[in-house]
Amino acid sequence: MRPNHAFWQKCRSALVSFLIISVSSAAAAQFARKGSSKRGGGEGDIEDALKPQLLNADANPTLRYPIGNISGWSVRSLSYGWLDVTRDRIHYSVVEPAGKADEGFDIPTAEIIDVKIQMYLEFRRDKRKFNIFYLPQDRWGSLHSGPGTMAAASRGSLGTGSIYQAIRNFDRVLAIVKPPAPPPVAVQPVASPLVEPKPAAPPAPPTIMVTAPSGAGANQVVETDQPSLVIRGVAMDSTGIPVVTINAQAANMRPQNAQAAEFWSDPLTLEPGGNRMQILATNAAHVEATLVFLVHYTPKAAPPNPRALDKQDIISLLQGGVPNPRVVEIIKDRGLKFSPTAEDLNDIRGEGGNDELIQAIQQAAPHP
Repeated sequence: MRPNHAFWQKCRSALVSFLIISVSSAAAAQFARKGSSKRGGGEGDIEDALKPQLLNADANPTLRYPIGNISGWSVRSLSYGWLDVTRDRIHYSVVEPAGKADEGFDIPTAEIIDVKIQMYLEFRRDKRKFNIFYLPQDRWGSLHSGPGTMAAASRGSLGTGSIYQAIRNFDRVLAIVKPPAPPPVAVQPVASPLVEPKPAAPPAPPTIMVTAPSGAGANQVVETDQPSLVIRGVAMDSTGIPVVTINAQAANMRPQNAQAAEFWSDPLTLEPGGNRMQILATNAAHVEATLVFLVHYTPKAAPPNPRALDKQDIISLLQGGVPNPRVVEIIKDRGLKFSPTAEDLNDIRGEGGNDELIQAIQQAAPHP
């Protein structure tokens, strides 16, 4: 007898679901034991390994977490990306797999009805439910390796406590993550001159390389006749993958290795003339690198109307008894194929063209 493929498929799905639920229960109990000693379930301190990355520390602070999406209870449905938490909203953008942007979401914090911490973080908005789980960036590569991925992910699941606190108590998490201001340097007066010590060399800034549009580089001008463009490139830093913004908007990113990531923008709408593009990369030491270039957009000229009139068409209409006002209407509707010279205008006048017609011809003439 041939094996029933559909039956065994259902058994496998049931087994995966059981393993996931079991791991979820064990991880939830572990989290409760760890967090309850100080503040009760789900309110434990944030460990150093689980601190989020801080973006835009001064202007618009954002706490960024690498997370996975488990909207379906199957390992094949997993995706990963960035969860950005601000004071008033949370935003999840999918990084991998490509084409899964529909799994992302953007929710004002005030609209979240309920938040639960298990192995994963579950929260509700109206009638929708979202489940996400913390997954350290160095484990992204194991997402699609099979059911065992869930067990591996559970070892970092305590990071959901940090996400929970960021949503419910943003300023507390920000105070933990934000580096303290350097203490003031006390200057002691001395009687004898001292040799100034050499200051420690500052960390090197990240490296930015633009791959698109062609010809883009620091202080370069790129010409285009397209109304929009996508900026692409690679950001590198020895301390890890830097954070990249393009014109103050977070760029999409795909890690290439531990020190480099590909980045790209959403399509950017261009205005006719010059458009300033600024790429900013920030590393873990908050050292920034900036690359600025100009995109000059010249819109394409509209194609000529195939029914446009030439000089002989206008003369034929006049010779056929078509009134001047009607010829003016035809010219405004169809346009002209030629740029009339003084001789052309005199010839048209000789066939009965009046001043109104001559003016319409001059206004409709294409630019040379």
